[in-house]
Amino acid sequence: MVIIEDITEQEAAREAAEAAAAAQAAAAAAAEERARAAAQAAAAAAAAQQYSDSDYEEEEDEEEQRGRGAAGAAAAAGAQESSAVAGEPAQPARELTKEEKERLQQAELQKKEGNELYAREHWEQALERYSAALEAAPAEAAAAPQRAVYFANRGACHLKLEQWAEAAQDCSAALDLQPQYAKALLRRSTAYEKLDDLERALADAQKVLELDASNSIARKTVQRLTPVVEERREKLKEEMMGKLKELGNMVLGKFGLSVDNFKAEQDPATGSYSIKFQQSA
Repeated sequence: MVIIEDITEQEAAREAAEAAAAAQAAAAAAAEERARAAAQAAAAAAAAQQYSDSDYEEEEDEEEQRGRGAAGAAAAAGAQESSAVAGEPAQPARELTKEEKERLQQAELQKKEGNELYAREHWEQALERYSAALEAAPAEAAAAPQRAVYFANRGACHLKLEQWAEAAQDCSAALDLQPQYAKALLRRSTAYEKLDDLERALADAQKVLELDASNSIARKTVQRLTPVVEERREKLKEEMMGKLKELGNMVLGKFGLSVDNFKAEQDPATGSYSIKFQQSA
């Protein structure tokens, strides 16, 4: 009777140890997968806009005029797609009314004043003008390209004022309207880096390179942040493994075992793990 009891206790210990080791291996695999997914976070494509610290030159206005029709169509298409997903019938894009066009003209005048103030390094006053432009501009899809610029320009002012969180928020608003807006991505990347959110900063810079592989600022950002982010991921993985080992030892210690009695080996061909029991000397 004693022998049977001893055998049963050993089997229970073995099962508990294998379960803990399997959980440890699964957690390691999940951590690696999350790291790969974060490193590959780059989604947007096409329509790059060359970044400069000042978004406000007349050349940007010309870019807006050239791209306004296509950008407005893209915004309208996005709205139609959202309606279709929600089960609503897709609605054709609506042109601005005469009153809305006049409001947009007023908004453009406010932006122009903001550009002049920004050029003179009057960041706070420029911020006020871009905010006034947003208030004046209609919230219709046809005005989305202009509103995106106003938000991105506010983000640039926030960066100059070292208001990192506000800069990230305004650039995100610009990207909600124009997901492929390279200048907004770069500004948000700068804001995230200042906030020590290096994963997001790196992801934004990588997206800019997808839009414009020749963008030297984005390329330097990726080169600078990649090793730092990878080092942080490795450190986080080590911390996770350490905590899992402590938990495993707490469970296995009741049976006179530890996670050192079990070794997780990864198959390089399949990526799967196998657990091997090692009897302590």
